Amino acid sequence: MTKQQLYQLATDPTAPMDDRYAAARELQRRRLKGEQITALVRLWPRLTAAEIAEQLNVPVQTVIGAAKSYGLLGRG
Repeated sequence: MTKQQLYQLATDPTAPMDDRYAAARELQRRRLKGEQITALVRLWPRLTAAEIAEQLNVPVQTVIGAAKSYGLLGRG
């Protein structure tokens, strides 16, 4: 499920509450926290996005999105 789909589900007042909470938890899980961002920058030159995602316990797309926003793509 994309972040947009998760957001729509999390904010849909007609969706079952358990589904809304699950979507909100998944959205939060996909966000990198401060120490994860530091690890991402440190690991980027040496590991693949998939390897970093595994170490940080987040989806690969989260790593790629963060790498784009921090200007890491094309480096390393």
